[in-house]
Amino acid sequence: MDIKLVGILLGVGGVMVLSAMDSVAKSLGASLNIFVLVFVRYLGAALWLALYMAITGRAWPQRKNYRRHLLRGATMASTACLFFYGVTHLPLAVASALAMSAPLYISLFGIVLLKEKFSASLGLAIIVGIVGSLIVVLGGAPIVVTGSADILAWGAAILAPVSYASAIVLLKHHATDEGAASMTLAQSLVAAVIVLPLAIVNFTLPAGLAWLQVGGIGLLGAIGFLLLIAGLRRIPASVFAVVDYTGLLWAGMFGYLFFAEVPPPQLWIGGTLIISACAIGTRGHRPPRIKPAKV
Repeated sequence: MDIKLVGILLGVGGVMVLSAMDSVAKSLGASLNIFVLVFVRYLGAALWLALYMAITGRAWPQRKNYRRHLLRGATMASTACLFFYGVTHLPLAVASALAMSAPLYISLFGIVLLKEKFSASLGLAIIVGIVGSLIVVLGGAPIVVTGSADILAWGAAILAPVSYASAIVLLKHHATDEGAASMTLAQSLVAAVIVLPLAIVNFTLPAGLAWLQVGGIGLLGAIGFLLLIAGLRRIPASVFAVVDYTGLLWAGMFGYLFFAEVPPPQLWIGGTLIISACAIGTRGHRPPRIKPAKV
């Protein structure tokens, strides 16, 4: 199988698993504070990965890469906190619309920082993906901003996709350092430690079946990032930016399965454009050779 196709499939799989994790987070959000939710998400991922690595005998995170682990972990923690804060204080449609700008930043950072080549097909793919995303997010009823929307929430919602894009580019930049499991374990531990003080202040114990969801959110987060790193080793960050649009499709599917949210017609129209964007973005775009670089 073509290495680029394998990378795309791994990337789509990672986006799907992380969308499932978001569904679990949405369910837990009714009973857990945002910072507690972020903490259990990353601590859970670290614990699952540590168990996996102990059983399989895989190499543990390398001390020489500690600065890179710290950088990725801090970016992951900020992304999660910003995103959850924005969603909590702004209408979901507004936060989702702002989040759709992430692929633009991923492509921009990939071209500027990783020296990836810009192609006409990639530019067309980004445009088609944006149009599809806008149809999915904004194609229904008009957005009415109500509730406790404040300047901090708007700032968080705007900065969240920038932080996410930075995290993806860092993953791509560091993808050849060591194994996917050790990279994910290290960055998850760093993210959990960073958010721990905020989680302690707002700590609440899960109740009932929520304990199963707490374990599940960590497992899904670990698997999702393992797939993302494996995919990013095979495709440019700018191509992954287009693949990332499939998150809207998975979100629609999981919303229907777990929250009885019936996907509106614009999801299928926009989804068709998103899938088309993925196909366009893979044509004539070869992954560059990645050379080890210092932080």
